[in-house]
Amino acid sequence: MAKILVVEDDLPLRENISEQLELSNYEVKTAPDGIRAFELLPSFRPNLILCDVMMPNMDGIAFIRATNRHALYRSIPVIFITARVAQQDKLLGLEEGAVDYLFKPFLQKELLLKVNNITRGQTELVLHQLEQAATHQETEIQFVKRFSKLLEQHARNPSLTADKLSLEMNMSLSAMQRNLKKYLRRNFSELLKDYRLRKATAFLLETDYSLQQIADRCGFGSLSYFSFSFKQANGVSPLRFRQQHRSKTALPNE
Repeated sequence: MAKILVVEDDLPLRENISEQLELSNYEVKTAPDGIRAFELLPSFRPNLILCDVMMPNMDGIAFIRATNRHALYRSIPVIFITARVAQQDKLLGLEEGAVDYLFKPFLQKELLLKVNNITRGQTELVLHQLEQAATHQETEIQFVKRFSKLLEQHARNPSLTADKLSLEMNMSLSAMQRNLKKYLRRNFSELLKDYRLRKATAFLLETDYSLQQIADRCGFGSLSYFSFSFKQANGVSPLRFRQQHRSKTALPNE
């Protein structure tokens, strides 16, 4: 349900507009001037503001200038309601950011058509944005799941390259790398090395495999490259890492 804020100092007109909008299934709040309207905005974020131009305390022009200075409110569309039909008055309101005018006296149908056109456009935009976000999220999830599964399957192969994995992904190399940067914030080489090192760390802590066996099972190609990569990432050699962590879990001598 779209929310409408009606700012009008004429009580009968304010109540009449409010009633018409509520009968058309809009949620409505009203204010007699710009000051009261501005006070309502933190608790009532309208989809549209209908605002009289000539009002006591704070008129419509001052009110729209106040909303335009506030980042949270400047995007709310405003339709001015006025009895002043002079061209310069209309241009002033449009220059300040009003999206349309209702000239008194106006027809009920004219009011509802203008309100409906603006709020419907907002709803369609929001739905489009939500659909795009949902599609983007689903695309991201499917890409990351597919990439992770293939990485797990092929990381043991020391000759694995980005070209080979992109073929498995049924994507061009550039498209795969672009999606990796977009969704995982890293390139293929970084992700592959990280995966191999995480796998090697698990083997060091949870198995009695030799360092050569771990290097082979994690796709490092050589023991020296495994040792170099592990020390570069962790600050200690694989053997020292295993000794340090196993000594922490060993039972004390009696």
